[in-house]
Amino acid sequence: MALTSGTKLGPYEIVTPLGAGGMGEVYRARDTRLDREVAIKVLPSHLSENPEFRNRFEREAKTISGLQHPNICVLYDVGRQDGVDFLVMEYLEGETLATRLARKPLTPEEILRIGIEVADALDKAHRSGIVHRDLKPGNVMLTKGGTTKLLDFGLAKVQSFGSGTQSAALAFSAVATVASIASPVTVAGTVVGTMQYMSPEQIQGNEADARSDIFAFGAMLYEMLTGKRAFQGKSQLSVASAVLEKDPDPISAVQPLTPPALEHLVRICLAKEPDQRFQNAHDLKLQLQWITAGGSQVGAPAVVVSKRKSQQKILAAAMVAGWVAAMAVAVLALLLSSEVRQAQRPVAAEINPPPGADFTDTVRGPAAISPDGRKLAFTAGDPKGSRLWMRDMASGRTEGLEGTEEAIFPFWSPDSHALAFFSSGKLRKVSVDGGPIQILCDAPEGRGGSWNAKGTIIFTPNITESLYRVSEGGGTPEKLTQAKPGWTHRNPYFLPDGEHFLFIAREPASTATAGSLYAGSLKGQEPKLVLERASNVQYSGGFLLYLKDANLIAQPFDASGLKLTGNPIPIAEKVDYWNARDAAYFSASPTGVLLYRKRVQTPMQPTWVDREGREMGKVGEPGIYLDPRFSPDGSKLALARAGKDSLRFDVWITDLQHNSSSRATFADSPQVSYAFSPDGKALAVCANVGGARGELWTQSVSGSGAQETIADVPTWMILDDWSRDGRYLFGDLQENKTREDIFFVDLKGDRKLTKFLQGPASELSARLSPNGKWLAYVSDESGRYEVYVTAFPGPGGKWQVSSGGVDRVSSGLSWSSDGKELYFSSADKIMAAPIQNTESFQFGTPQPLPMRTADLFGFAPGLTPARFLVLRRAGPPEPSPIRIVLNWTEALKK
Repeated sequence: MALTSGTKLGPYEIVTPLGAGGMGEVYRARDTRLDREVAIKVLPSHLSENPEFRNRFEREAKTISGLQHPNICVLYDVGRQDGVDFLVMEYLEGETLATRLARKPLTPEEILRIGIEVADALDKAHRSGIVHRDLKPGNVMLTKGGTTKLLDFGLAKVQSFGSGTQSAALAFSAVATVASIASPVTVAGTVVGTMQYMSPEQIQGNEADARSDIFAFGAMLYEMLTGKRAFQGKSQLSVASAVLEKDPDPISAVQPLTPPALEHLVRICLAKEPDQRFQNAHDLKLQLQWITAGGSQVGAPAVVVSKRKSQQKILAAAMVAGWVAAMAVAVLALLLSSEVRQAQRPVAAEINPPPGADFTDTVRGPAAISPDGRKLAFTAGDPKGSRLWMRDMASGRTEGLEGTEEAIFPFWSPDSHALAFFSSGKLRKVSVDGGPIQILCDAPEGRGGSWNAKGTIIFTPNITESLYRVSEGGGTPEKLTQAKPGWTHRNPYFLPDGEHFLFIAREPASTATAGSLYAGSLKGQEPKLVLERASNVQYSGGFLLYLKDANLIAQPFDASGLKLTGNPIPIAEKVDYWNARDAAYFSASPTGVLLYRKRVQTPMQPTWVDREGREMGKVGEPGIYLDPRFSPDGSKLALARAGKDSLRFDVWITDLQHNSSSRATFADSPQVSYAFSPDGKALAVCANVGGARGELWTQSVSGSGAQETIADVPTWMILDDWSRDGRYLFGDLQENKTREDIFFVDLKGDRKLTKFLQGPASELSARLSPNGKWLAYVSDESGRYEVYVTAFPGPGGKWQVSSGGVDRVSSGLSWSSDGKELYFSSADKIMAAPIQNTESFQFGTPQPLPMRTADLFGFAPGLTPARFLVLRRAGPPEPSPIRIVLNWTEALKK
């Protein structure tokens, strides 16, 4: 029975029909409680009359509702009213993959992106014990926002073939799409829409498992690549026969430029025997990501690759042509010349960042000199984001490495021909002579690695983890060390024998300012303490290099006995260091080349500006500040402020009426975050006091009186916001399995940290709208950091607000005081997204404000959209080049 507009199913009001088929009718509807659009699918009456079916339907619906993934359509609710059973799902605007394939072919980039996103969604479902069973282009939605959404998860079961009757195991199909459910294959008037994508075991009536979905995925990918179905026929029987007995035509016969690696992948997916296919969707996704990283070069003929490499080199040369480093190329060539080496004189030079870019700080890991001393790898950022760069030390030629966006902790192969790094949750490597980037294994939050001559890589894959080992060719990592619960082993470094290595071990719950240095072995012997309170290390010329008290230290080291033997010798002061990662900015090669970079503290001046960026006045004095915030009434300004010659912070409060400042906290922490209470009289404060341990408390704004502890957790934690009604605190914390997650604390409830957003991507920088309905945050679920908004406390919609990427650290995410604008920084600009309806969250296209963020270190909107408080550089920038020293040990002998 068709439903008319205005019909209500519980709180859901039918608006208009979207589609219909044998498995039900789909409607566009409005959720009257949350004032949002939803999609409703109504169960046919001949099924709803079966009590056994209804019980199974409700049980499976509850299971599917737990699937939270950016590429899976969200199931909101399941209900029954007046004999009508229905599902309530996320309403998606866009078109199905089937519609798109009929309208226009996909580009290779689109095919790989869609394939990766679908494989990732399948991986999530399979890990949750859910098999799709009806994967096909009609159940894949391509949204207007550019995201792929998988529909119909787990509720559509196998249909009996041949008779047109339905299996007793059939459950309700939960598709919420406008697409027609019809299929070109019919028999006896029965519509069959999935036969072309069914696995052989499904057709034979056997139980479907995850590998059946992988077969359907292969059939779908084949169709995306060729524009035709892998298995065709004029009847059910002929299609079934093709699936069981025939192999589809080679993809290369239809699309000759298809990378052989991709064709091979499809062939494995379409194997007749389940044991011969990929055994899980995770491995399938990794292969697609590897193919994506290599582009069309993966498996391409040598003549094609050679031609493309030549083109790339010409473009790279054009990009860097005309750049003259701070020190002339001739000087750098001299550093590597045989005359200087023979003379054994220490010679120094400096390297500035590429034009338009800046060296990133040590949080992304230090620059790395190659073992032969001839190449330098470093991370640098420009308005488009951060990536890896490589410099040839002799010629001075510097080029950015494509595909290394957001890379951290680079390290070299022992032959100096390949570079490994971490990005987007993976350990990767790339040949510096050209070629695709290869994914080696998962590493959600890499914390350093090292590579020996026998092809073994040791690395730390996560925030709080042991060391692991993996082959340079990739594979499944093996645990190498046994970190105690709550400890972290990181920054590994192979010694010259390639068997022993050094690493930092730290207990996050410790109040120590640094971890301790241990020696380990690939044979698994008990680690040996080498030095207490150290940083990452390097071994060069018989000396061990490490940081202590901001000084770079060289100390004689017995590499065979694994012990320090002489006195520590300071060789550079105020070297850049990031305590939370035990990482200092230096590197050394066995050939006697040393590099380091000094810490630069850039004073900032809090300044009032109008919407055009024109100065309207200054607040307080210059200093090292972070994270400006106003009290709700606008009378106070809070800033995280560093002490003199220190990168440890506390919260300071400025009374704007009297322009006077006072210190509110005494945490002396490398990371302090805070939020004002609704009345502006109290602060909620989070300080990471040692290692990765976080403490969360509330206190008076004046700093007087007792602190009230809210939580004490052994992980890195940041406080983001305090709701206007005073009930909720929001923040983000790190977890090994899920990276950064957003939590809230109900101050009027159990006062415990409760996860709100938790997934494989990072979610951070939570900001609640003034009306308390919408939570804005930053996430890299799309592959780069963007701004999203979701309903709080939910359930509700979710929207991607930004599209050009944002910096995860300095996004500046904030609401206007009336909630009618949402601000963030992107591509060197402050963006303002207009909120056209604060109750239903309707927003417009973000627009750049005239002010630029190149010289800004943070901003906060005032009480009115007419002015902002910005942190501007106070005076000219102090340069901090990379300092290079050749034959550095000779100076120690003198």
